[in-house]
Amino acid sequence: MNRKQRRQAGKAGGNTQPPQKPVAATSISDRLLGLAGKQAMPGTAALPAAFAPDPVQSLLAAEKQKRQREEEFARQSRALAANPQSIPLLRSVAQLALRLDKRAEAGAAYAGLHALLPDDPEVAHMHAVLSGSAPARPDPAYVAGLFDAFADTFDRTLTHWLEYRAPKLVADAARAALGGIKAENACDLGCGTGLLGPEIRDLCTHLSGIDLSPRMIEKARERKLYDALDVAEIVAWLQARPAKFDLLLAADVLAYFGALEDAFAAIRAALRPGGIFVATVEADALRPDGFTAGKSGRYAHGEGYIRKLTETAGPALESLALQSLARETLRQEDAKPVAGYVFVLRAA
Repeated sequence: MNRKQRRQAGKAGGNTQPPQKPVAATSISDRLLGLAGKQAMPGTAALPAAFAPDPVQSLLAAEKQKRQREEEFARQSRALAANPQSIPLLRSVAQLALRLDKRAEAGAAYAGLHALLPDDPEVAHMHAVLSGSAPARPDPAYVAGLFDAFADTFDRTLTHWLEYRAPKLVADAARAALGGIKAENACDLGCGTGLLGPEIRDLCTHLSGIDLSPRMIEKARERKLYDALDVAEIVAWLQARPAKFDLLLAADVLAYFGALEDAFAAIRAALRPGGIFVATVEADALRPDGFTAGKSGRYAHGEGYIRKLTETAGPALESLALQSLARETLRQEDAKPVAGYVFVLRAA
């Protein structure tokens, strides 16, 4: 908002200082790390268009905040040097280092945490990611704990802060692939709070949802859109339901898988002939024919990797064909678009 707009707003409403959307925690990394995924960051309602933050003011505020974080990181690093066994200090330094993109410092702090907390699934995962030995797939306990902590602010965060498009992209692709035919049985894999539910409810007769997080399932149940909801791990749950579904969907779920071979094989087994799977992945610029774990602990996948899984797959996937793949912007991250793919697989 410029000066003239602020004066006009003041005349209209008596308030010359519009509410400013904070610049903190404007990424999946910030929100899910939370700062560490142990406590959810407070959400905020969307601002009216008339009170959109001034770009220059936002940039200056972001620069000021970065300087403050740098100063706090230096202060806490000195404190940690004097008390290297402090778990709270190790967590805080690790989290600040990640937000400042200091991967080496974050890795050192997580290594210290891992030595003290070897059974903590979040610590183990982040230590592995930052040490260059990310697992092919995260520990389900890590993912469940992450989203249990995030459940209360998940919807506000993604829709009001990050311009989250994955549910609509998946629903639109599914609608096009179905071609006007209604699916009998559908499942929202990794349904979370059920953001995809309103977009796809009309596409199927029976809609199931599963998620690792009990808290997320509680939120999804409040929507009253799902015919069945389970707390479950996706691969094992699908393996127990052969040829049951006409439509499977995964909006922003495969970011918590590294290797996709087992997931795709379970999806193929659970689909009926002609059944459809629709999903999104974040685009991997580093390994277009593979996948990479980023500093947030999430995975990105290359277009070539998705194509390879269906074009040169073994017997478990030989009848799961890529029907379409489109590059899209999935959301905003630190005020920048995040590229990804929405794709459709069809069982022969």
